[in-house]
Amino acid sequence: MIALFDRRPVLWHFLISFLIASLVIVWAIFSMIRDPASAASLSNLFNDVYAGKGYINLVTILGAVPSDLNLLNIIVFASAPTIAAIILAAYGVNGGLGRLLGRLLPVGPDGEMRRSLILYGGLIAAYFAGLFAFDWVAGPGVNAYPRLEGFGVPILLGALIGLFVDEGGTLEELGWRGFAWPALLAAMRSPVGAALVIGVIHWAWHLPREVITLMSGASLVTFLTAQTVFLILTVALAVVCGFCVNMTGGSVLPAIMVHGGTNVWSKALGEYVAPSFGVLDLRTLIVVLIALILLAFARKRLGLKDG
Repeated sequence: MIALFDRRPVLWHFLISFLIASLVIVWAIFSMIRDPASAASLSNLFNDVYAGKGYINLVTILGAVPSDLNLLNIIVFASAPTIAAIILAAYGVNGGLGRLLGRLLPVGPDGEMRRSLILYGGLIAAYFAGLFAFDWVAGPGVNAYPRLEGFGVPILLGALIGLFVDEGGTLEELGWRGFAWPALLAAMRSPVGAALVIGVIHWAWHLPREVITLMSGASLVTFLTAQTVFLILTVALAVVCGFCVNMTGGSVLPAIMVHGGTNVWSKALGEYVAPSFGVLDLRTLIVVLIALILLAFARKRLGLKDG
């Protein structure tokens, strides 16, 4: 069994992640058929959270779980890549469980403190530049930040907390950038190629949740357009996250911050920036621009140390 996993660790990681996500959606559809009222769980969550001037994240989801256990589906779905990584690492794949969990430290197994500090400084600066960009695009007289005060703290602290409580970044990234990314780097000569692969995998893993979207009657053109934009986003995100992880020598923490922070942009600030730039939303546009800049300056190594 271990030898089987060792030969294709990324494939097995994707298959297990995809299976977990698919089972969650099957269970959600079964629950809707058995109890039609459960179909309103997600919309009720959004209505309650937005009425309280918050936005969807781990804090608001877990806060609502006691009154609606159906919302646990969100947590399990988002955790699927990390669950798959832990299962495989427990079998000794890709360095084992100890090495996987070690990637949660601010400086990775192969990292240097100086490079890591430079990276984190640049990351925080880019994050707050994005916040300002959303506020600027929202236009005069519009405050784009009120949802960041949903934790009952000032905007600045709310924004920093938001980096680490997004269900996507916090629950997914130990799987994507903690397990799959180093496995791809070991198997491929090109970090840029590895970013392209993991970006496509990241996009494809989300597909089971789109079954419910299609069941709700979304038009095919709208669906395909949204999926194309999302694919562009996940590939660009893979470039940015890959660079950040490489700069810290394998720490997954900056990937959690990038993934979580860009989700803060879209979920807490996005409603104040409409219409978007053609079919691209502002979050996707910013991530793509950052990815292109990194590709221009970091080039083929994508922040990976020589040797």
